[in-house]
Amino acid sequence: MEQIKVANDGTSSPPVLAFGTMVIGVPLLLTAVRCTLQYIVVPFVLPLFSVSGTFSPAVNILAGVLSLGVILYNLKRLWRTNWRNRYLLLSLFIIPVVLGSIYHDYLTYLSF
Repeated sequence: MEQIKVANDGTSSPPVLAFGTMVIGVPLLLTAVRCTLQYIVVPFVLPLFSVSGTFSPAVNILAGVLSLGVILYNLKRLWRTNWRNRYLLLSLFIIPVVLGSIYHDYLTYLSF
């Protein structure tokens, strides 16, 4: 189980990780894998083996799913903290998703 320490002195500081946890390491590692796939493997490595047309969409979809998983993991961890600014930060994540969904629906269903 993850251990997160939060300062209870009323200051506006983000949560501090307890010593010896791997909480930061997992999202950072997953982000590194996603960026390596999306920005190095797809544009440079796959064309060297002449398989870019076959595997590029699959690798990009895999990278996108991995990215969404990391975002959801971090939001879940943030929600469990007692940091008083968590609602502000969560709204900064959620509002663009909602606006993007509305825009996509507009283009798909209402645009002529």
